[in-house]
Amino acid sequence: MQHPSPHPGADPVSADVDTGNTAAGGRLRTPSLRRTLIVTLALLAVGVLLLATAVAPGADARPGPSRSWSPAAETETVRILGIGEFSGALDRPVGFQGELRDGSGNVRPAGGGAHLAATIGKLRDQADNSLLLATGDAIGGTTPEAALLDDRPTVQFFNRLGVDGVGVGKRELEKGGTHLRSLVTPGCRTDEDCRTDPPLPPFHGAAFPFLATNAVPSPDAAPTFPFSIHRVGDVRVGVVALTPPRTGDDDSMQLSDPVRALDEAVEALRFLGVETIVGLVHAHPVHGNLDPGACPEELGDLDVTRDLNPAVDALVVGASGGPATCRFLDAENDERVVVAPASHGRSVTVVDLAVDPATGDVVRPLTAAFNQTVNLDIAPDADTVEFIRQAKAAAAPAGREVLGTAATEIPRAMNAHGESPLADVIADGQLAAARDRGADLALSNPDSLRTDLPAGPLDYATLHTVQPYGDRLYLVTLTGEELHRAFDHFADDIGDNGPAVSANVRYTVDTRRPAGSRVTDLHVDGEPVDPAREYTVVANEFLTSPEFGGSPLASLDTRREADLTDIEALIRYVSQEGPIHAPEPGRVRVLR
Repeated sequence: MQHPSPHPGADPVSADVDTGNTAAGGRLRTPSLRRTLIVTLALLAVGVLLLATAVAPGADARPGPSRSWSPAAETETVRILGIGEFSGALDRPVGFQGELRDGSGNVRPAGGGAHLAATIGKLRDQADNSLLLATGDAIGGTTPEAALLDDRPTVQFFNRLGVDGVGVGKRELEKGGTHLRSLVTPGCRTDEDCRTDPPLPPFHGAAFPFLATNAVPSPDAAPTFPFSIHRVGDVRVGVVALTPPRTGDDDSMQLSDPVRALDEAVEALRFLGVETIVGLVHAHPVHGNLDPGACPEELGDLDVTRDLNPAVDALVVGASGGPATCRFLDAENDERVVVAPASHGRSVTVVDLAVDPATGDVVRPLTAAFNQTVNLDIAPDADTVEFIRQAKAAAAPAGREVLGTAATEIPRAMNAHGESPLADVIADGQLAAARDRGADLALSNPDSLRTDLPAGPLDYATLHTVQPYGDRLYLVTLTGEELHRAFDHFADDIGDNGPAVSANVRYTVDTRRPAGSRVTDLHVDGEPVDPAREYTVVANEFLTSPEFGGSPLASLDTRREADLTDIEALIRYVSQEGPIHAPEPGRVRVLR
């Protein structure tokens, strides 16, 4: 059962209201280290001990029957605000990562750090008690200032917002334990790291805990915690965060089964007297929704939304493929709010928990939830505007470092052969970067490119201007028959905005044939595609994710992360290939 969550009494942010997101003295609210860390760490020490001793293997940590609640009893409202998959987007990304639909179905610009700060400030001012959480993938290289300064500006921005806890997602795992440790430690790994001109404010480390409930403790593990406990008004709120198990190159964080790990954490939290529990979940993209108020059915099909311990009163899901506002039945057939914020700071989820102060239990029928779009018609927070300006200025010298050269200008526009020379270069670079990960060919979409590649020296700022999205790359394994169908799907777009292919691919599009059978002579590495053989394609998330359209690559369950972004692949290619030349045409032949 699922339906869009009603929000009685909710007051979404409108453009007509001053955002008032500052505390006394004009500074953005910052969580007290004593409140969010010192007390939390003391309780976590007990929690870790419980996880090791109090829950025997196979023990049932799930709760018994719910405590009774009288409709006449007064409840206390605890507002939970959620950010999802921020990816260092201090500036609003161009293109689809900076857009959402409004209530009428129109696509509108959304996001950006200064507007996010203003929106969160208003949402906090509407409630007496609130908790601000992020689901994971908080860090990453969407903007140059975040990437070039090793994610320190992102952490500083979250400190300024007053973030109370951050789940660990794929990005944090990719960066590794050493990097995560540097983000929670004041100062920089080397003096050179902090020596920017002009200088940024001193780096004091994260004022919030990174949470990974299903991380396996070890002496060399990344600095994460299984849960945190926060005093929100008169209510103690426990926060857990689950990351799907994965394998990777970094051994600093091994992940266990998330469902069992959560059961153990719930047992520990209840031993400590905590009944109000919120879960942060890092999921895989499963839906293509862009309407923050809608509830896509696919979100309810996730194991995590069905199987997680029913003691968790609300779930904030990140990286699910788009925003969502839902209620699903838990394992005890009680409705549980499940919300998903849009990535890159495009929306903030709001869950108003109604808590019985006598027991600490959440009265779920009275819980309200909605998804607030970060609209650009609200005045941006001035302090954040200045902070982002400082971060850009500090990152500028590193952005001017020359990484390679282009022998000639390489245009992004389609040529007479129906190919984008620059998109061809991007595909070549992505295949080169992903060959050692098993890729056989690459596809790239010209729509991901914003400008031509200029002739001459190429620095990071130039490459980021050409390809600004910071899209992740994915590997999709499919049979030759499925690959042929995928090319037939794209055939109608050839010469317009269809995907480019790497240099080892050749095929013909016969526009005179019926749709669905126009691709002929499909070759990879000089050999005809074998319908029964498996091939692995590397492509960006636009071509492989259900969030961004009907690509046939998005419907396959073999999709996995390549642990690369498009800009990282381009930088490697430019740095290693010597002067870049415009490719010779002929990868695709069009018959009309």
